[in-house]
Amino acid sequence: MNIRIYCAAFFLNFCFLNPGYSQEAVSAETSPASMNWYQINTDHFKLLYPLGFEREAQRVANTLEHIREPEAASLGVKPKKISIVLHSQSAVSNGFVTLAPRRSEFFAMPPQNYNFIGNNEWLTLLSSHEYRHIVQFQKSLTGFNKAIHLLFGQLAQAGMAFVAVPQWFWEGDAVAVETAFTNSGRGRIPEFDLLLRTNFLENRNFNYHKQYLRSYKHNVPDHYVLGYHMVSHLRNKTGNPNVWADITQRAWKVPFIPFAFSNAIKKETGMHVNDLYKDMAKEIKQDWEAQLEDLSFTKFSTINKRTSSAYTDYSYPQPISNGGAVVLKSGIGDFSQLVTVTKEGKEHKAFVPGPVNDAGMLSAAGNKVVWNEYRLDPRWQTRSYSIIKGFDITAKKTKVIARHARYGAAALSPDGKKVATVVTDDNYNNNLVVIDYESGQVVRKVENPDNHFISMPRWSNDGKQIVFLQLIGNQKKVAVVNEQFGDLTTLFEAGDENVGHPILHNNFLIYNSPASGIDNIYAMDISAQRHYQVTSSKYGAYNPSVSADGSTIWYNEQTRNGLDIVTIPFDPSTWKAKEMIQEVPSLFAEMLSEQEGQPALMESVPNTAYPTKRYHRGSGMINPHSWGVYTTSSFNTLDLGITSKDVLSTTVIDMGYRFDVTEQTGLWRANVSYQGMYPVLDFQMTYGQRSGNEDYVQGGTLKTINFDWEETQIESGLRIPLNLTHSKYSTRLSIGNSIGITKVNNFKNDLDGGGRFIDDSGDRFLFRTYADNGQLIFNHFSFDVFNLMKRSRRDIVSKWGQTLELDYYSTPYPAGDFTGAQFSAFASTYFPGLMKHHSLWFYGSYQHALINNRLVGSRPDNYLFRNLAPSPRGHSISRFQDYYMVAANYTFPIIYPDIALGPVLNIQRVRGNAFADYGYGQSTLFGFDRTYSSVGGELKVDFNFMRLLQQFNLGVRYAYPIETQSPTIELIIGNIGF
Repeated sequence: MNIRIYCAAFFLNFCFLNPGYSQEAVSAETSPASMNWYQINTDHFKLLYPLGFEREAQRVANTLEHIREPEAASLGVKPKKISIVLHSQSAVSNGFVTLAPRRSEFFAMPPQNYNFIGNNEWLTLLSSHEYRHIVQFQKSLTGFNKAIHLLFGQLAQAGMAFVAVPQWFWEGDAVAVETAFTNSGRGRIPEFDLLLRTNFLENRNFNYHKQYLRSYKHNVPDHYVLGYHMVSHLRNKTGNPNVWADITQRAWKVPFIPFAFSNAIKKETGMHVNDLYKDMAKEIKQDWEAQLEDLSFTKFSTINKRTSSAYTDYSYPQPISNGGAVVLKSGIGDFSQLVTVTKEGKEHKAFVPGPVNDAGMLSAAGNKVVWNEYRLDPRWQTRSYSIIKGFDITAKKTKVIARHARYGAAALSPDGKKVATVVTDDNYNNNLVVIDYESGQVVRKVENPDNHFISMPRWSNDGKQIVFLQLIGNQKKVAVVNEQFGDLTTLFEAGDENVGHPILHNNFLIYNSPASGIDNIYAMDISAQRHYQVTSSKYGAYNPSVSADGSTIWYNEQTRNGLDIVTIPFDPSTWKAKEMIQEVPSLFAEMLSEQEGQPALMESVPNTAYPTKRYHRGSGMINPHSWGVYTTSSFNTLDLGITSKDVLSTTVIDMGYRFDVTEQTGLWRANVSYQGMYPVLDFQMTYGQRSGNEDYVQGGTLKTINFDWEETQIESGLRIPLNLTHSKYSTRLSIGNSIGITKVNNFKNDLDGGGRFIDDSGDRFLFRTYADNGQLIFNHFSFDVFNLMKRSRRDIVSKWGQTLELDYYSTPYPAGDFTGAQFSAFASTYFPGLMKHHSLWFYGSYQHALINNRLVGSRPDNYLFRNLAPSPRGHSISRFQDYYMVAANYTFPIIYPDIALGPVLNIQRVRGNAFADYGYGQSTLFGFDRTYSSVGGELKVDFNFMRLLQQFNLGVRYAYPIETQSPTIELIIGNIGF
């Protein structure tokens, strides 16, 4: 998983829009209520960390203070003090910087994949990368954007910052800095740019818009890869490490001007962003072509048979007992799944795992395969686990081998009885352990007193030894331990060389290395202490394994359409001595390091012992971050207010004054959501004027009745949001209950001036959602659950899945002046369509509303709650006591055009949906029922606007109501028709 900036994707949500407040979404950074927090305060950083994590918190504090000025120099700013939150109970290897509130968060589980972490210590790499994002946000606080911050706060500042400067710069610049200041940043790792290199050398020279905004047709690398090469290319071309400081300064000064970033590049270089991209692509393609000159490539046999040009990886081939292999298949049209491939190339789906924790490896023996999956704490998002699962291919049985810990990597012994893995505890200690396959018990633990980072363990072919990678400082070595006696031996001092995926077969250590500038497979004759190049690949060779009989090497070869499964004979006589290889340096890494001027920065981090003290959650509960005027996404309200959220994401407060554009009325509001307990506590209060109007027919004439009143509303409740995902289905459940009071004063209507009824016909008055003078005390129970199968990039909706939403409003409390009840249910279910990426899905609803004739004094006391039932498309429906609705949909992609209409519009996909809807309502009290049905179709376009990475969809809907035979055509924005 990539290090990322945590930000809302669509800038309007930051700048001018704020979702209408009803229930604050549960923060993704909420930690267990029982966790004790401590703090370290340096001159420029405030670190918050859980009990037991002080050793690493001190190290991070020293690292950040040490790199503060050097890493900020090329952007020319010095960031003000910021909070850094360290999470020690998450299995996710990640980090982010965000505003609202301003902070950075580090997730401390080190990744196992050597092509992600390189030869870096994890928290050091996070510190380098994320601090650069802190610098970028500080740099964005200039010119007009600074005024935006003063007027609207951090949300608006962040929004305009992302509008003005594309996300490829944010991430590319951070990767460039991590590459310059660390020993092994991603710019030094060939696998990082593997897809870009493959596309360019296969003459897939996509235009700038497709390269940045992505595609459904072709697999395009993400904005990290594009950004690193764009940022580094211009720094190399100009020789100026500060060139991007000048460009971003211009763009952030005037973020409201369209394409300010491209114009700023033009001002500095004479090229717009399109031209800069073309110049970069041309130059690095030439460099990569030159790298291939005079190379001869390994001849191999391809095992898998491709039936489509859709980009697909068959990763980590592991030989199994039938002579074939098991692999992890994934791609632009396929989500991650285990498949078996026979030696003739016949493919069979074996098992679809849950959320895979990709360790950069897979392990199989006989007919069993093991891997790691994430398991989330149902309630607390920052507490998660990495478990070990196994699958018996012959018996088709899945087994959870080990749980409730953070296991990185999993290697199955040749006899299938034991699993070697690396476990990381809450204090950042990591150890190599051996687990019994059947019982899940730890049967051996290899001592690691100096806490050197251990990764990618693998059993020797005789099952007596375990080989693994060990990082000491920034130097890597390959070590082996005797499983029975625990004796540890170093096989290979790799030093700066980013070796990975070691396997031990007889007298040979086989491993991956980027020594030639292209990832290839190498071997070491352990007895002779000689190293050899086993493969010579055009783009990259990865993930070696050896057949049980020792005759064949299986591995991945990168091709035009993804990683293939290939084999070569295990024949040392054909291997090339490693010392004969000419090393090719990374394209930009040394240049970046020289420009920054401190290549050994991370080797001189001090060891200052900073004072520590307890941090109490309540001390930072009030933390205003955004303020000013904003509107909702539907533009029907205008708010003047202030929003607060503490850095531990437990308390959200939103208050201010709201003007309703539709009603032309205003009210005061206050909302609080406390998420620090297991149940979330929500409180909402409003007070102000309300107004409404409704049409009705009297004597054949259409008339309008107007309502005005003064309303006070208070609602408070508890809810429990749970993430129950544990398989290929994403499963979430939320249950809640709230109590509300709505008090109405000075209620008037302009028909009779008196109340809720027309000409004493209260039993047929249709406007019962308006409570007249009095007090409505209601109870609202809600239950929501969804269970949706994971999707590939091309899937529009899930192939399989179910959702259910229940709402029950009632008035069980005797103190109120009104009675009412409404039960609403909405459900949907999803099935595969006739072709890949097609879906057949249904949704239905039922709603029962209590309507009666009872009078209290001179008026009916019945209150009708707001309608929650969907209507058949093309119809407007009346209110009923009982209402049923069902809809059938068939959704399918039509074309992936990848058309850019200048810089304004980039069209990625056109898709369709055919539908048939049926609704039936009845009110037995009035002897009234009605049927609604319609058929039609929708045509939608998925596109990017103004070069924003966020994708939008817009479409048209044709609906033919069968009863009225009056077709309608609607504009669809998202899922909303107009």
